[in-house]
Amino acid sequence: LRTSDSARKQKDSKPVSKLRPARPVLCMTTESILAVTQSLLKKRSAAGLLVGPEGSLAGIITDIDITRRVVAQNVDPQSTPVWKVMTRDPTCVKTSDPGLDALMIMIENHFRHLPVLDGQGSVVGLLDIAKCLNDAIEKMERAPSKKSSSTEDIVKQVLKQQGNEDQAAALNALLGTLMSQAFGGASIPTLRSILDGKPSTMVTPTTSVRDAGYIMAEHRKASLVVDNGELIGIFGFKDMMSRVVAKELDIDATEVQDVMTGSPETVTPEMTALEALQLMHDHKFLTLPVCEEDGRVVGVVDVMDVMYGCGGPDGWRSMFEQTMQMDDLSDNGSASAASVSKGSAFRGRTQQRELKVVHETPLVARLPGHIPTTLEFDQADDHVILNTHNHDDLSGSIESFVAQFKIIDSNGSTHRVKCICKYDELIRMAAEKVGINAQSLKLKYTDDEEDFVDISTDDDVIEAWNIAKRTGLKMAKLTAVSVKPKLEDGLNNPLVILGVGLAMVGAAAFMVLRPRRY
Repeated sequence: LRTSDSARKQKDSKPVSKLRPARPVLCMTTESILAVTQSLLKKRSAAGLLVGPEGSLAGIITDIDITRRVVAQNVDPQSTPVWKVMTRDPTCVKTSDPGLDALMIMIENHFRHLPVLDGQGSVVGLLDIAKCLNDAIEKMERAPSKKSSSTEDIVKQVLKQQGNEDQAAALNALLGTLMSQAFGGASIPTLRSILDGKPSTMVTPTTSVRDAGYIMAEHRKASLVVDNGELIGIFGFKDMMSRVVAKELDIDATEVQDVMTGSPETVTPEMTALEALQLMHDHKFLTLPVCEEDGRVVGVVDVMDVMYGCGGPDGWRSMFEQTMQMDDLSDNGSASAASVSKGSAFRGRTQQRELKVVHETPLVARLPGHIPTTLEFDQADDHVILNTHNHDDLSGSIESFVAQFKIIDSNGSTHRVKCICKYDELIRMAAEKVGINAQSLKLKYTDDEEDFVDISTDDDVIEAWNIAKRTGLKMAKLTAVSVKPKLEDGLNNPLVILGVGLAMVGAAAFMVLRPRRY
C-alpha cells in the first residue's frame, strides 16, 4: 500500500465549492440562438449552459461562440436552434474536486468558463477564470491581517512604512513577491512585449457589425474602433451578443459606431502585466486597449493574455496554491472604508486556440436527468447558496439593509463605502470619500445593457446593488463625477428668487424714470 504526496495534497486542497461558482444560466438545447442570447442579456452573463430534455448537461455557449459560429458564419439566430452552434459535452468539474485542478483546467486550456456539477452530477454552477482571479487578488489585498508567511510580512512592512491606506502598494509588493517565487524570478513583461507580433483588430466607425465579426472571429479579440488614427471606441464579444444579436439588429446594416462602447479608457504599452492585472481587478475589465502616449493604437489585451504574459501554467499553479491557503475573511472584515488609491493608471480620455482535454481531472460522461432548484455548499466557513429564485434582490428593506459600494473617482482612485440603500445616505458618505460637494456629486452605475445610468433615487441605489449581486460581485461598482448645480436648482432658492425679483423691479424703474429724448 502506497500513500502518494499527490493524494495527500488532494485531500488537503480546497474544493471547487470554495471558488464560489456562480449560479448558471440554463437553457434548453431546442431553444433558438436568439432566445438564448436574450436570456444571457437578461442575466448579464457571457455564457450559458445548455441541457437536454431530461435535464442533463449537453453543451455550453459563450459570447465568443455567438461571434465565431453565428455572426461570422452567417447563421440566422432566430430560426437556428442553439444545439447547432454550442460546444458539445464540455469539460466539467464537481464541487468536491480540488479547486486548484479546476483553475488549472481553465488556464491550460484557455477556458474562460467551466461548468460545475454536484455529487449526483447535476448542473449547479459555472466558474469564470476572471472572477477566480479577482477573488484571489482580493484575498491578497486582505493578506496584511494575517501572520503566517514571509510574503505577508513584506506587505505588513509596506503598510507600516506608507500608512494603512496604501493598500495598492501593499498588494503590488505581495503580488510581485509571489510572482517572483512562482515564476522563478523572471521579470514581468510589458504589454508591448505581449502584443509584439499580434495582428491588429482595428476597424473604422462605419464598418458593419458583420465585417467586424469576421475580424473578431479570426483573431479572437475585440475590435478597436479607430477614426483618423484616434481610438474612439471598442466593440467586444459581449457587445456583439447583447447589443446586436439579442436586440435583433440587422447585422449587415448596423455600423459598429452605433453599438460600440465609446471613449474607452486606455493604458500605455509600457505598463507591466502585473499592473494590468491590478487594473483589470480594480475596474472589473476583461479587455484593455493599449495606445502610445501620442494616441497611436498598439492593440488590445484580454485577461488571458495578461495571465499568460506573467508566466505559464506551472507558475500560476504555484500562485493559486498560495492564495488558496489564505483563509477567507468575512464580508464585514473585507469591507474596508479606507480609500484605495490607484494613481493615474489610465491615460485620460473623455469619458482560444483549439482546446485540449485534461485527462487527469474527472470528466462526467453521463449526468442524471434532474436539476435541483436549490443547492447549498456547506464547507467549513464557506457557504454558497445557488437556486433559481432571485433571492438576492431587495424588496421593502432599504431602511435596514447595508450594502457595499466601490466608487471610482475621476482620478481613477477607488473608494469603498458601506451604507444602507438610501440615496441621501450614499451621496453623503460618497461625497466625504471622493472630496466632492454633495450638491455637485453625481453617481452612476452600469445597467444590463452596459450603459451608464445616473443614480438619483433610492430605487436606483437598490438596482445598482441588485445588478452587482446578480453578477456575483461583493460590491456594487459606481462612478463618481462632479457636475455643476443646475440653474433651476438655484432658482428654487427663496433668496435667489427675491434677488432676481428686486433686480427686475430695479430694471423696470430705470426704464420708466430715465430721461427721454425727443
